[in-house]
Amino acid sequence: MFRFVARSAAGKHLIRRGYATEPVPAGKVAVLGAAGGIGQPLALLMKLNPLVSQLALYDIANTPGVAADVSHVNSRAEVAGYVGEEQLEKALDGCDLVIIPAGCQESLV
Repeated sequence: MFRFVARSAAGKHLIRRGYATEPVPAGKVAVLGAAGGIGQPLALLMKLNPLVSQLALYDIANTPGVAADVSHVNSRAEVAGYVGEEQLEKALDGCDLVIIPAGCQESLV
């Protein structure tokens, strides 16, 4: 692997690039609870990860909108949104990693 490092006069690293002969492996990641307060930024971070080639976003509501927003980020990952129990199996099909940031809300009585 070839590594290029540019340094400033103070010796601090400015740019770091790595070149390898092997391609980056493809991986499918599912985020269950992707429409929530933690799930949305987590989905964005997964979209930016170079190891992710497919990103499946699942929640019980509002997931297609989140998937549309996240898909606008320029990276190699393809984004698909899944909503409802009937689409859960399709979202998980072929996943290498499943992340569940979903929680539960208690009703205040």
